[in-house]
Amino acid sequence: MNDAPAPSSPFLDRLDACLRVCVPQYPVELSGDWATSLRRADPRAAQSGSGLGRVADIVDVVWRGSLSAASPISGLAFVVVADGVYWSKSPEISPLLPVNVALHAYADRKPDLATFDASIAGSMLPGVPVPAADDLAQMCTLASGPLITGRVLQLARVNAAALYALLIPREMLKMGRKRLWRLRDNVAFGMPEDLRQLLTRRRAGFVPGDAR
Repeated sequence: MNDAPAPSSPFLDRLDACLRVCVPQYPVELSGDWATSLRRADPRAAQSGSGLGRVADIVDVVWRGSLSAASPISGLAFVVVADGVYWSKSPEISPLLPVNVALHAYADRKPDLATFDASIAGSMLPGVPVPAADDLAQMCTLASGPLITGRVLQLARVNAAALYALLIPREMLKMGRKRLWRLRDNVAFGMPEDLRQLLTRRRAGFVPGDAR
């Protein structure tokens, strides 16, 4: 079970309040399934006479799914942790955006940590450490019910780390070079400078937890 407090971010609260009044809210569905696999921490351990001794197996528990809408969407993915927010724009604009949520840990849970990593349609976010449990999939709480565009929404949470998404309809975006989209100028005009820069210029970044 996931008993840790949900991570919060004043920065994401500001972003949500800013966009909810200017971006249309269309329904979006989230669906997917869990899969579990086992791999060697070091493939060389299988080689005879390697001298490496026993190398612990790693468990990969992955939820593969998608965000689907009636018309093309894109957006940003955020991983919120105690000290701030990692964010990344998706390079895709499509009615169907793939979503991956994964937990990786040693099979014997030594050390007693897992790595939580997630992505939305090619967004590049770092994996972050979280305390591990015996059942990795049970650690993760996924969003249920319909989602909407134009809001900052939590998709998945593990302990004190969480994946959020901001989904934006195609008509509000302009795709630039190297598949870097930006919010259209008439929509971004008048927004606070830090939010406007995020939505119209940069591809990825980190916002410290004390940023307001």
